[in-house]
Amino acid sequence: MVRCKGMADCTLVTCALVPDLDPDDRLLQREMQRRGLDVSVEVWSEPQTDWSASTLCVLRSTWDYHVRYDEFVSWIDRASAVTRLQNGPHLLKWNADKSYLRALQERGVPIVPTAWVARGERCSLATLAEMRGWRDLVLKPAKGLAGHGVSLVRRGAKSFAAAQARLDHLAQTCDMLIQPYLEGVFAYGERALIFIDGHYSHAIVKKPFDTLLAISDTDSSLVEATGDEIAIALKALDAVPAPTLYARVDLLRDDDDNVCVSELELIEPALYFGVHEPARAALADAVIRQLAAFTEALS
Repeated sequence: MVRCKGMADCTLVTCALVPDLDPDDRLLQREMQRRGLDVSVEVWSEPQTDWSASTLCVLRSTWDYHVRYDEFVSWIDRASAVTRLQNGPHLLKWNADKSYLRALQERGVPIVPTAWVARGERCSLATLAEMRGWRDLVLKPAKGLAGHGVSLVRRGAKSFAAAQARLDHLAQTCDMLIQPYLEGVFAYGERALIFIDGHYSHAIVKKPFDTLLAISDTDSSLVEATGDEIAIALKALDAVPAPTLYARVDLLRDDDDNVCVSELELIEPALYFGVHEPARAALADAVIRQLAAFTEALS
């Protein structure tokens, strides 16, 4: 592979919370270096970073983007003007707001039933629950990651009153999602299906309502995805507006045991390299293919 003089082959992009990468992504870094790639690690919000010094920037642990959303979008524009981002800038922006779930639903992808509350809009949780036949609820900000800002609301006047106050407060400044709590979260588990370069790699069972940043193998374990889970995940990926270098599709089963998408992660998803070694090799191979294609395009 021809390397551009003075440039790193690949930069793994992280945040100031984990400036040396999450332990899971350090496995990826070592795999890429083992294959002879020059790999750097940079914090996305560091103003002194010269992003043009890398041929390809792969986002990994940019885990604070949701609380610095406008700054993050500006960084995407600046960085993509001088280097190549993966996933691509259009996908990063598209996926940064959970309104992408609406787009998936419009393309025929089954998602967790969702009520949308626009910023500044008033919504009665009690009325909504009665109309939809939902007993327990989950509140989510439209911009967020992992379990940040997510709250479980159990049926009951006191619980609903506290949740209503929280919703009223949050909806003043951001769009919100309200979903039914699905018992399958604990009974069956939330399944995360990982895809590398558009191909299914592996699946894990996630720890419910996990808000931890660092990946721990004790919290999530490898599992064999079923045929219907893989089919729904592929349908979700087919609805994405551009090809993906990496993707994670999080799935739940509803009360009728139907598979539905809870999240589609294209920005900074944990890919659980520690529980499935072939995944980091597959991503390293995909990066090498992209670098070779870039070099060929320049020749």
